[in-house]
Amino acid sequence: MNKRWDALDVLRGLTIMLMLLNLSPGSWQFNYSWLEHAKWDGWTLIDMVAPAFLFCIGVAMPLSLRRRSEKGESRQALLRHVLWRSLALIAIGFFLNLYPAFDFEHVRIPGVLQRIGLCYGLVGVFMLLTARNASGTALTLRPGLIAGAALFILVSYWVLLYFVPVPGFGAPRFDPVGSWPSYIDRAVIGVQHFFPYWPVDGKVVFDPEGILSTWPACFNVLLGAFVGIVHARGSLGRPALVSIAAGAVMIVAALLLQPVCLISKNLWSSTFALFSGGFCLVALGALMPLSQLPGVSLALTPTRIFGENPLLAYIICFLIAPLIDYNWIGDATAPLSLRNFGQLWFGQFLEPRLASLAFGLCGLVFIFLILLVCRRKRWILKL
Repeated sequence: MNKRWDALDVLRGLTIMLMLLNLSPGSWQFNYSWLEHAKWDGWTLIDMVAPAFLFCIGVAMPLSLRRRSEKGESRQALLRHVLWRSLALIAIGFFLNLYPAFDFEHVRIPGVLQRIGLCYGLVGVFMLLTARNASGTALTLRPGLIAGAALFILVSYWVLLYFVPVPGFGAPRFDPVGSWPSYIDRAVIGVQHFFPYWPVDGKVVFDPEGILSTWPACFNVLLGAFVGIVHARGSLGRPALVSIAAGAVMIVAALLLQPVCLISKNLWSSTFALFSGGFCLVALGALMPLSQLPGVSLALTPTRIFGENPLLAYIICFLIAPLIDYNWIGDATAPLSLRNFGQLWFGQFLEPRLASLAFGLCGLVFIFLILLVCRRKRWILKL
């Protein structure tokens, strides 16, 4: 029960490594398509990163909650822990959005860590409130209710987008301007606090991590929690094969449902939640045997190091970003940032997209070395 799930660590590590590559290119202009988000509908590999991270959090949640429960922590103590961790993640995410300018008037309020914190808190509270008391003080989570809640989220969110008219726009609306998530975010948050880099016709009208679209993102956490409970029970004969098969069914279902619900990460549409959840199951199932092969296992060592300290890696990436973009190379007439210098230097030998990726890989190596030192000293950032 206390033994780490190696395939999960590898998947979490691959997820954060892809996220950091997306955040640290040598040039924002030159990038491979798989490292760029789909602008609205469809998907790319990098679009699977956020749902995979939520999925991994979900898988780990029942294992962590049960360990604490077996040590004698009450339901109330576990609820306090979940709420504190949720608020801490939201606060860290908001701080990273503020840093380094601390411009409260235009700071982006939503964000990746804010969404993770909200989803973790909502799902954690739900699981604890619906858990049964077992032997002594230990709690037993209820996978049937978790699966039912996940299905309810998918259906309710699709019904809202497809059938309920948006004031001034009607229904169904799955577009960036007239959909319910965009409408609510503009009314509650305000466009001055949105992600500003994906305008529509020159105007900022939506945020990819808004309020309402956090609701379907909880599906990915619930799916992970269900998988974590099933794994802990050890009742499946061929877990890798079952995971791949179940994931494939979810992917096919999402593709077939596109005519009535497009796949959109920015909306976190029900089909996107279903598709990305299936992708995570397939990836986890494939990694179960692959991560144990001698040669492959050794090659995947860096992913385990990233996977055991992902929050620290994410925070480091954001803290060093201003240093990378500060013009401190060259003279006053032609100053260069480290990012621009790196792109130019690698561009001497490589085509622009590969040069951009090479710079990102250097940043990944830099963070890896920090995490390696932390691992040897057992410095793991946990909330």
